[in-house]
Amino acid sequence: MKKFLIALTSFVLVMPVFYAEYNSFGIPDSAEIRRDIADEWFKQDFESIRMQNVQIRKDVTGETYQVSLEEDTKLFYIYVSPRALINIDVFDSTGVKTVTEEAFPVTGYGSWVYARDKANGAPSYIRINISKTSDVFIQFRPNKNVAVADFVIYNSYAARGVPVGVPFEKLLTMSITQLYELTKKSLPWKYIENNIFDQDSKYLMLHVLKKMQEKIAVEDDAMYDENGKPVSILEGTPRVCKEENKNKLVMSSCGYVKWVVDGFIDPLAGSYLKREPLVEPTVEYDPVGLQGGINSKYSVNFSLDWTRNIAAAALSVRAKKTYLYKDTGVDVTVEPFTAVFSDKGVTNTAGYIKNTGYQPEHLRALLYVLARTECDYFYLAAIRQSDRKRSPEVKVFNDAAVIIPYVDDKGIFRIAVYMEGKEINYNDFERYLINAKDCFVHLTRVKTSKMFYPQGYQP
Repeated sequence: MKKFLIALTSFVLVMPVFYAEYNSFGIPDSAEIRRDIADEWFKQDFESIRMQNVQIRKDVTGETYQVSLEEDTKLFYIYVSPRALINIDVFDSTGVKTVTEEAFPVTGYGSWVYARDKANGAPSYIRINISKTSDVFIQFRPNKNVAVADFVIYNSYAARGVPVGVPFEKLLTMSITQLYELTKKSLPWKYIENNIFDQDSKYLMLHVLKKMQEKIAVEDDAMYDENGKPVSILEGTPRVCKEENKNKLVMSSCGYVKWVVDGFIDPLAGSYLKREPLVEPTVEYDPVGLQGGINSKYSVNFSLDWTRNIAAAALSVRAKKTYLYKDTGVDVTVEPFTAVFSDKGVTNTAGYIKNTGYQPEHLRALLYVLARTECDYFYLAAIRQSDRKRSPEVKVFNDAAVIIPYVDDKGIFRIAVYMEGKEINYNDFERYLINAKDCFVHLTRVKTSKMFYPQGYQP
């Protein structure tokens, strides 16, 4: 009996240690390792730390970490990086084969870094990668007698300079759970929570759109009406496609976004959307003002009106109640960021501009937030660019695209962009928008569904 009590007591004492670094987010936590190496890695000067060899250590749970040092001209960095298994393509005489190798990426999920000044050893920051998307991290900086915290998503601050209430040095050995308890009311931890739902409908949508790419051709002023007949977007009159496209679905960029949404409409309504309500203006101008005069000659807001009205129509069909655009709330207007940082330093972000949208430089971070907070929606993007062929130069919404932000089955954030029937790599899409100068992207939201049958698709 006495032996049993001793064993039970030992078990109870060991349990808190074994589970001490657990956190509800599932982030690999190196707190135990950091406590063990604090004296030799955190409290010594640069030259002493420089003498240390790279170390591989295991915590009580068996998780493996690498402790390493890197430096640049001003700072040195102490990394505690969890082990990751990565797939690598290897080329040999028989062809290509994929092998799995062990690695310790310094920007990997759960990686922790302590940055210090090389000249005087002063602490600069602690950074922890808290998402499987490497551009999402929390950061702590010393500020007089206490520390302040930042929450960063793709160089955009979702929170900046939030007081933590404890000395910076104490953070060096704190666990993720302890940091969460300190900041759960001041940092937006919801952006990494494991509460993603309804991704299956997005996977289905992506599968269908990818499959249909080769069946779509692009022509100006082309769409399909409520009966699936080809018509002019501008006039609503029947149109005939070019001879080389006669066996394909023929659409413009605006016609394409309607075709995508029609794939959700038809299973519910038994037909596609009518053209006339979709061209109704959603922006009012003073008729005697400059913008009003320009708009009376040609629509400067065509794709803005188009995407807004399509999203409003989709909501009406789903709700079985007719809504006008102004009553729907389909516009994305959230402003989750306070500032952005770049090589030029930290600057305030413009956020959403009414009837204009967002700057493309900040769109990726916004889409990350939307993928986490509006899991079952995709977005119609109206693209505003400068028309330099006209005098005076005019800002016009002409083109449109479908944007689907999602989290894949490995927990990694992805963005799919479809424009004019083709998938576009997001980096290329972003580069195109930024290089266009003075470009803005306006988003409207549409709910996904597992009933997605666009015209011409055969399961």
